[in-house]
Amino acid sequence: MRRVVASAPGKLFVGGEHAVTDAGQPAVLVAVDRRLELTLASSDRTRGLDQEGRYVRAVAAVIAHVAAERGRDGGPYAVSTRSTLVDPAVGDAPARKYGLGSSAAVTVAAVRGLDVWHGLGLTPQEQFKVALLATLRVNPRASGADVATSLRGGWVSYCSPDRAWVHAHDDADDPAATARLVRAEWPGLASASLPTPTSLALRVGWTGSPASTVSIVSAVRAVGLTPQFLAASRAGVDALVAAVQADDPDAARDAVRTIRAALRDLGSAVGVGIETPLLTALADAAEAHGFAGKSSGAGGGDCGIAVGAAGDEHAVAGLEAAWAEAGIVPLHLAVDAGAWVEDSESDAEGDA
Repeated sequence: MRRVVASAPGKLFVGGEHAVTDAGQPAVLVAVDRRLELTLASSDRTRGLDQEGRYVRAVAAVIAHVAAERGRDGGPYAVSTRSTLVDPAVGDAPARKYGLGSSAAVTVAAVRGLDVWHGLGLTPQEQFKVALLATLRVNPRASGADVATSLRGGWVSYCSPDRAWVHAHDDADDPAATARLVRAEWPGLASASLPTPTSLALRVGWTGSPASTVSIVSAVRAVGLTPQFLAASRAGVDALVAAVQADDPDAARDAVRTIRAALRDLGSAVGVGIETPLLTALADAAEAHGFAGKSSGAGGGDCGIAVGAAGDEHAVAGLEAAWAEAGIVPLHLAVDAGAWVEDSESDAEGDA
């Protein structure tokens, strides 16, 4: 029996939230060591797509078109997943969802797994385009930053493509059109791995209030992103990229402060609570202990981050104690590698 196992990490935004939904606007993210694993196993018919959700079905549809165009077919499979991106419910305590990008992780794992299953030999850029195309068919406003980070791993800089161009060239009913789009150059798209800074500490706190990314992004979009916000976000993210490349904690703190101020101004301008009271407490505690803090992602809850100099365990202990006192849960996450896949055969028979 054949088994293909693909694993993809979660992600956290460090900077560029909301702005990255505009083509060409930059963002910086990190992949984290909470992961999702997807398994494909030999079966008499394809099973599990309905149970695994819209993103896996969307990936399967895009992959089927690419496979048909290339004359490849790995045969039917059973698909299943398991994840540490969400902590399961225990007793009366509900499940904990941290906003680490489970949709992107399952999309990326499905792309990596099905690419190997059908023997397509997709390039990394083609893998990303398949993943983002599938994502856009489910959520047309997605930036793809989380997808790029889950694929690459580590620290990532990203600019989203012109999604209007992608939508205009997409025909979900035409395998040839899908295959052409996966091969094409997408205007505005840019993704690169950044060096992992050794002098920079990244700490994460969870506010316990899950955010609805789609509703917050939609509310912001209904009002619009101002030129002032886009310029401030770009300045902060460009400075953050330079700080990461230079391994400069002081410059990274200043960049995070610039990005936080831009997001707070955006929230005030559009009347959306991007930085909730708990996220404000998280960021203010970071400042009090030698870090710079901000919300991570769309805002409205979930996680915030703190950036500072590595090696000061006293400062970290003080920060985490202050967070705990405010009702914020420190998450001990580490920067992790990108998606990987394993293909194996066994002598076992039968359906998965």
